[in-house]
Amino acid sequence: MRVITRKISWETRVVPNEGYVAMSNLTPKIQDIAGETYVSNGTVTIFVPGTTAAVCTIEWEEGLLTDFEETWSRLVPRHLDYRHKFLWEENNAFSHLRASMLGQSLVVPVVNRRLVLGQFQQVAFVEFDNRSRQREVVLQFIGEQAD
Repeated sequence: MRVITRKISWETRVVPNEGYVAMSNLTPKIQDIAGETYVSNGTVTIFVPGTTAAVCTIEWEEGLLTDFEETWSRLVPRHLDYRHKFLWEENNAFSHLRASMLGQSLVVPVVNRRLVLGQFQQVAFVEFDNRSRQREVVLQFIGEQAD
């Protein structure tokens, strides 16, 4: 059995809008890394360190992505009077709440160095924060060693 850890890093660019939901499709990058690891069959755990971003799977279709963003604005509105405030007056309690509801980790099977996803299923990083940040996603592959 092998355990391989890799990271994907980038800077998020938050564009102020009503929803503060910015999504990135991680599937191609994760699949590229899966093809290069020594794990042929097993799982990959996808983890987002931080409390204002999350990871999920979704069909990457424009209408559904808009529906996803609008749903978060209805479920956890940003303009409510939340008690959480940082020293810098970030007023991002809505970001923390949304991320904690969606979750910071996901496990996907890997078979023959390929992610096992549904036909339209994609792995998405979701930025809920109200300011740009340096982000990182940790990938941990666990499974049988490739020959």
